[in-house]
Amino acid sequence: MSGHTSWKKLKAEMAQKSRNRLIPVVNDHLVASYARKSAYRDTQHLHPSELSKKDLCLRAAWYKINKFPSAPERYTFDRLNVFEEGNVIHAKWQKWLKDVGILWGLWECTHCQHMWNAKSPKECNICGDRNIKYREVPIRDDEHLLLGHADGEIEDDRGRALIEIKSIGPGTVRWELPSLYQDYEDHKISLDQMWDNIKRPFASHLRQGNLYMHCRKINTMIYIYEWKPNQKVKEFELRYNADIVAPLLEACKTVMHHLEEDTVPDRPSWAYNKSCNGCKYCPFKETCWNGKADNQT
Repeated sequence: MSGHTSWKKLKAEMAQKSRNRLIPVVNDHLVASYARKSAYRDTQHLHPSELSKKDLCLRAAWYKINKFPSAPERYTFDRLNVFEEGNVIHAKWQKWLKDVGILWGLWECTHCQHMWNAKSPKECNICGDRNIKYREVPIRDDEHLLLGHADGEIEDDRGRALIEIKSIGPGTVRWELPSLYQDYEDHKISLDQMWDNIKRPFASHLRQGNLYMHCRKINTMIYIYEWKPNQKVKEFELRYNADIVAPLLEACKTVMHHLEEDTVPDRPSWAYNKSCNGCKYCPFKETCWNGKADNQT
């Protein structure tokens, strides 16, 4: 596409947005809401979700904990809409699991703000109000500076298990399993066949889930995958795998060592310049590649 055509397309999109009545109002609300949430986001720990990425960068984690200047997070309506859809899917499954009486975790009373751990409570155990909210399952391992939360924990006649709820779309497959996505791009398979060929959780989800199991000392993780194009669902149940967790815990120790020594971790091997996939959208890109915090060696 030529630059002229791209500019014409951009102007047309901007003109359409200026005519919209609802989208701009909702967009402003969502942006403000996510900005408020970001202001309270923990930056002093390592999080299983960031450690599980295939483009894990310990240097970025070190910058975050040390509060180095970062580029402001950019929110677009499309991106926030994806986030919200994921939240809706989480809430739906959590409600169903609560309704069948097997959902364990942290709960909050919206009336008196009391928080407590329980399995599928019907009301606040302090004030008796029935308006209670699920706060999921806190994850913590101080030895490795880990903090986060799992989507849920269940307890049924087969014992305890953690749950992770994932909304999966073609974009997820493109990032997590490029070869499968390429078959779709080459018209060798349909969207339905792409979904049928997902036989196990993606590698990043396996890493994340095993970190959760490590922290909670629970040996079973159940993944719920929901396919965005048509809401089809798959369930995978896996056992704890120490071999998956070991290098992640070692990565935690590496970051902690650099924090103690006040030295900067090396860039990962895949980071060849600031425009590569892993660096392009990193909030610390300019700090990192301008050499403002390199080790004095």
